[in-house]
Amino acid sequence: MGIYTKMGRVFGGYRGKMLVIVAMGWAITQTGRFLLPPLLPIIMEEVGISVLIAGVVLTIMQVVYAVAQYPSGKLSDWSGRPIIIIPGMILIGLSFFIIAGITTTFMLVFAVVLLGLGRAMYNVPSRALISDLYTERRGRAMGIFTAGSDLGGIFAGILSIILAMVYLVLVEGIPNWRIVMGICGIASFVLVGTFVGINREKYKWDWGIAKKVKSSVKDDVMYIVGERDQRETILAFALFIFVATAMVNFLPLYLIEGKDFEIEIAGSIFGWFFLLGMVVKPIIGGLSDRAPRYLISIGGLFVSAGGVGLLIIVDSVVGVMIAIAIFAIGYKGQFPVIDAILMDSAPESSTGSHIGAARSIFFTLGGLGAAYMGFAIQNYSYTVGMVGLGVALLLAALLLIRNYQNS
Repeated sequence: MGIYTKMGRVFGGYRGKMLVIVAMGWAITQTGRFLLPPLLPIIMEEVGISVLIAGVVLTIMQVVYAVAQYPSGKLSDWSGRPIIIIPGMILIGLSFFIIAGITTTFMLVFAVVLLGLGRAMYNVPSRALISDLYTERRGRAMGIFTAGSDLGGIFAGILSIILAMVYLVLVEGIPNWRIVMGICGIASFVLVGTFVGINREKYKWDWGIAKKVKSSVKDDVMYIVGERDQRETILAFALFIFVATAMVNFLPLYLIEGKDFEIEIAGSIFGWFFLLGMVVKPIIGGLSDRAPRYLISIGGLFVSAGGVGLLIIVDSVVGVMIAIAIFAIGYKGQFPVIDAILMDSAPESSTGSHIGAARSIFFTLGGLGAAYMGFAIQNYSYTVGMVGLGVALLLAALLLIRNYQNS
């Protein structure tokens, strides 16, 4: 079968348009979100916070994002996906506008809370929508959607380089990074209009929702904690998200302060990390449609751990780029595989609820990664922090190995 035929089956027709739209919406979201790590030194200076407080603020964003995923998925099962997706994107746009104007710690916290809530409301229903539309080739479709995150990371890396090299005085007296965040907000609202214009999904609010929530929350909880294998799988994914949260939020700062790189080089490597992810995710997602998903996940965790180990010991730009490449190949391929594993085990009638419940748990636990990294940096060293991340990846792999052997 030719590559164009395969691509047509994924991108063709209405479902292909919706896949592209939600992936681009996620790319816009992640562009603004991933601008925060490269801008962290500037924001810390302008707002007057320490690296530990910065880590706590980023953890707050991640925890809100985590906790809100379950109700977002639950509501989307009964109200229709668009009713949750559209307000989510609106909140994302508002958060970018607030970040563009922050002057105090309170404003920063308020903005990241809105961003975390908006991302949850957009992300889980979008994944459930893709699951609804793609009963086959689900892994590849999820790889394309999650690659939108990496496209956002690439944009963020490029923008961070530009912001470091050129002072874009588009409006007199306003720092360039604030203008870029404002543009992200505008793009979010443009995406809302595009989604509304193309969407054919029903807006079907069910006024009996409160009764349904009360009667089915127990089922969702039992899905997560009812069996040991399921509990350990969620714990393994939580350890992975712990690493992901710490790495994504502190990689630029680590390269600048820990490796003594210039901000332009750190921004380039940050973009390189996401460029690799954009290539890897659809490939690994497609592979997971044909091979055991757990084996692919286990292999990726070991590869990622190797990349972290190499990153600790190398100091040259080339060596760091190789280490990042190794880490990214294993790390980025996890996302479509995790999504596909969750979707495979979720009942069709409550896909959003089950995906949201699982993601709420492992993102809540994993969201502590940013706070951990801030604590480790401030009280010990970057090396101690990175070693802890490598250990977490190995523990996650061991948990999945045991589950796979027992299955």
